[in-house]
Amino acid sequence: MKLLIKLCVFIGMANLISCSFNEKAENTAANSPDYSITYDLHITGGTIVDGSGSAPFTGDVLVSNDKIVYVGQALSAKIKSRTTIEAKDKVVSPGFIDAHSHGDPLQKDNDMLRNFLRQGITTVVLGQDGTNPGYFPSDGSARDRGSFTSWINQVNIQGTGPNVATLIGHGTIRRLSGGGEKDKVTPEEQAKMEQLLIDGMRAGAYGLNTGLEYVPGRYADRAEMMGLAKVVGANDGLISSHIRNEDDDVVQESIAELLEQGKYARVNASHIKVVYGKTKKQGNEVLKQLRDARAAGIQVTADVYPYLASFGDMSYLYPEWAKRLPEFKDAAINRRKEFEEFLRAKIIRRNGAEAILISSGEYSGMTLAEIVTITGKRPEEQIIDFGHNGPATAHFIMTKETQDAFITAPDVSISTDGSPTMRHPRSFGSFPKVIEEYVVRDNVLSIELAINKMTGQTAKIFGLQSRGLLKEGLAADILVMDINNIKANTTWTNIFATPSGFDYVIVNGHLTDTTAKSSQPTFGRILLKHKGD
Repeated sequence: MKLLIKLCVFIGMANLISCSFNEKAENTAANSPDYSITYDLHITGGTIVDGSGSAPFTGDVLVSNDKIVYVGQALSAKIKSRTTIEAKDKVVSPGFIDAHSHGDPLQKDNDMLRNFLRQGITTVVLGQDGTNPGYFPSDGSARDRGSFTSWINQVNIQGTGPNVATLIGHGTIRRLSGGGEKDKVTPEEQAKMEQLLIDGMRAGAYGLNTGLEYVPGRYADRAEMMGLAKVVGANDGLISSHIRNEDDDVVQESIAELLEQGKYARVNASHIKVVYGKTKKQGNEVLKQLRDARAAGIQVTADVYPYLASFGDMSYLYPEWAKRLPEFKDAAINRRKEFEEFLRAKIIRRNGAEAILISSGEYSGMTLAEIVTITGKRPEEQIIDFGHNGPATAHFIMTKETQDAFITAPDVSISTDGSPTMRHPRSFGSFPKVIEEYVVRDNVLSIELAINKMTGQTAKIFGLQSRGLLKEGLAADILVMDINNIKANTTWTNIFATPSGFDYVIVNGHLTDTTAKSSQPTFGRILLKHKGD
């Protein structure tokens, strides 16, 4: 039975029992619209899923300027609006919020982040994996390096497709402080990091992001991180973390490190996973660790993307003594045999050479197993010969049973961990994939819970006060969707495919053209903590 039919039956039963719409509809209907004025947008007759997790109901939404001014029971046809959307048999929800995004709207090849709009995402959170835009632009521009506020101002001038909230990257401020890739920062460097973090949060960042599996974050010790956690907490921010190690034998130890920081600030485990995890039980063990921490007073959440491959480069495979460039060069020559033996064991544990897909350069689209049949090298030899870091790479290291535990769990929001240029389907299909597979096909998530995990829950995690709900007075970021026709479409052989089923994507009250190119107007904004979003 199709999902929308189920929703209609549910709604009809609720109306018969209560002789009204649900309590939410009654409350919102008390704020009757003004029939004497003309509204900018009237969405009528849709199945409203408001982002709170409450049951759906049939009703209308009114928008004036960039704000929602009415959400409630169906209105008379006498209501006047400049634009009317007939949403019968459609789901109306808040725009999706991506808890973990990459990109920079100022980079020309990022197309103002429109890839996110195409999957219903109206707000992205940048500044991930320990780096953030604004300090070290990768497009070679001459704008002020080292100025987060300069970047904010330039995005405001140029525009962005979705709204953009930003975290401060730990790796970025470690480099700016002079700490770089040192094993331990000095007290002076620690103080400078903390001041850079304070300055960034005062400028509007929502907290700190750490990439402790990457250089330079992997060199941060407990004292360094606890000092920064205190700053984040004092400024009512969030620490969102790519934890130190996601392997099955140490993932809970890495989460424990984050939970310790949670004594001072709210914390979020980014793109949570169990590398090499084989069972749902392993996912549930991690979830229990988070539940126990919440019961002890730690404010901890997580986010997840619905794919079984991570994405990065070859450095994931290296031993600690070959991570830095000088160490890699030395190991490739003077410790070659030991290096190869380590890589051989690592490749076997990570599901073999066929589970490593190259996504850039000469061998893009080929697995490591396929490449070595051409080069005649052993897989471990080929990895070293790629050079430091090597090409962009997808690593198929998760199993569906383990990841399903996270996707269906409360307090775990949805993310993409994608970017406009990343050759991974998650960049273009994460949110529709959850609806297509977990809501419609498998029926393991209700539509209201799935939408909550994509909207209201994420807004609460990051402290986005004006986003994530269909509610009077909040920003008019709205989707009108044909749920039964939501398809991710993107695959490993057709990564840049456009999802289907999103009839309307509305950003700050404006209908967006998700097929538009860079010359077309955009309606997203920079969202600034403490300054209204």
